[in-house]
Amino acid sequence: MNRQQVEFHASCGHLISAPADRAGQDVRCPHCHQVVRAPSADVPYASPVLVPAPAVSAEPTALTALYVTALVAGVLGAACVYLVMFNELSESELITITPLWFFPIVFGLYGFVSQRLLRRIAAGRAGSLGEAARMSIDVAGFWAVPVLFPFLVLRWRSSLLVSLAAAGFWAVLLWLFFAVLFPTL
Repeated sequence: MNRQQVEFHASCGHLISAPADRAGQDVRCPHCHQVVRAPSADVPYASPVLVPAPAVSAEPTALTALYVTALVAGVLGAACVYLVMFNELSESELITITPLWFFPIVFGLYGFVSQRLLRRIAAGRAGSLGEAARMSIDVAGFWAVPVLFPFLVLRWRSSLLVSLAAAGFWAVLLWLFFAVLFPTL
């Protein structure tokens, strides 16, 4: 039995098709998971009617700026330490200043990742932060579990709290790393 299909482009640009009986109804793009409205079957080459996005508050914009600033500061700090000052610093000095560049990078990266995961929850593609993280692990592979571990155990819906907790998690790991490799420093 050959079922008639309605083909149209999702907001991500991918050509998707839906059964003709779904014309005029909401369907989920299998590529970007965005919900779009399938056009009527009698309108050729119709573009989808997007479901209106929820209103975005100013808080994510301010937090995004904070995450960008932290990330840029951390990368510049690491570049300065390892490209400019490396030969003048002792091992103990290098270890001492590592948190000054490491934590801004971790804070910024986890801030971005938590914002993305929280958008999945807001869009209805995930019910919790852990579920959203598991979706990313499914895509990225098992190697992503150590990076996404804080998201698997945290229940908060604030990217700031999540990124602070993740930075604390990595602080403990960094301390253990230095305690094992450089116990005398």
